[in-house]
Amino acid sequence: MTIWYVLLAILGLSVLVITHELGHYLMGKWLGFTITEFSVGLGPKLFGIKGKETEFTLRALPIGGSCRFFGEDGLENETEKIAPEAFGDGESEPKSQEPKKPDERLFSAKPAWKRFLVVLAGPVMNILTCTVLCFVMLLAYGTFRTSDERTMIVKTAAEGSPAYEAGVLEGDIPVAIDGQRFRDDAAFKELINSADLYGMDLTVLRGATVDQKTEKTDSGEETSLVITGGTETVLHFTRLNVNQNTGDKLMGVEILWVANSYQKETYSVGKAAYMAFPETWNMGKLVYESLGMILTGQASCRDVTGIVGTVGAISDTMEQAESASDAVYTFIWLMALIAVNLGIVNLLPLPALDGGRLIFIIVEMIRRKPVPPEKEGMVHLIGMVLLLALMLALTVSDVVRCFGG
Repeated sequence: MTIWYVLLAILGLSVLVITHELGHYLMGKWLGFTITEFSVGLGPKLFGIKGKETEFTLRALPIGGSCRFFGEDGLENETEKIAPEAFGDGESEPKSQEPKKPDERLFSAKPAWKRFLVVLAGPVMNILTCTVLCFVMLLAYGTFRTSDERTMIVKTAAEGSPAYEAGVLEGDIPVAIDGQRFRDDAAFKELINSADLYGMDLTVLRGATVDQKTEKTDSGEETSLVITGGTETVLHFTRLNVNQNTGDKLMGVEILWVANSYQKETYSVGKAAYMAFPETWNMGKLVYESLGMILTGQASCRDVTGIVGTVGAISDTMEQAESASDAVYTFIWLMALIAVNLGIVNLLPLPALDGGRLIFIIVEMIRRKPVPPEKEGMVHLIGMVLLLALMLALTVSDVVRCFGG
């Protein structure tokens, strides 16, 4: 089944990239730009359909796409060849000619504000794609709000661990440490870290039945955790383990935290459309926070993945879903997050990215004359080489991880 999740992940990423290029295409068409090619995929061309001025092509590699504007590659800067008729008999220099106007179809011949909008349209289309996907999620699944209070349930106590020696059993529900009760993981962590390393009492509820009760509400439904029966037992720990990296004290158990209650809220079409925008904003904040953590060193560069790692993460996450419905929800949520991620990253003021191109257009607007094409082209070329090198490095890292290296 994993292969189908992998193929679905590749298809989803391809659609997001093509949507980005579609943003450039639609804005360009609306503002009167000449577009020579719109391709689905990268690499060698498999076949194409020629329109009035645009060729629509399908290429071999399934990830990516492109939208090529007339003159965008810089060929417009080549010097026009002068015809022999421009020279008189015995003359060594051409006759005077009126300067030829630049071809109005050229990308560079268009007003700066139009080029700005065309470049900006790609990232904006990605962000709008995230909004549409959020709308679909809200309409089909609604939202879930969980209570801050959670119940701790023991899954296993590792043999030879402090918990095993103290007599902790599968299904036990820890409720207090040294007589002090806790209702969430933060309170539990605080209590266990302040406990005596060689003498801690843990109170557990043993033999209880754990169930869930769902009730309808005006806006959806509410599910509550119901615990019945059982007896409280005090277990004495003679020792605790210590995490050498964080210094946290550990019992040596695998645990499950379950929210005491959660509410599912359903939405009408209008409410889902309205709520899709703050959902997109929240996903964008998550991307910015992640970028900030990388730049400040709070997150390791090892946490960054390339295309291979992204495909693997999507397929693995979907495979862990408990039902087909959960898998679909997970896929839509991940696609929405990646869509807004593409939009935000492309707006970064870096060479070869849309954000870098926008900077040059802004400079042109301020100076009232364009940056020399050869200089701008060199900056973007260097940026593209570095970007490709980064993508190659991430791909190699992803492959190494896949094989457990």
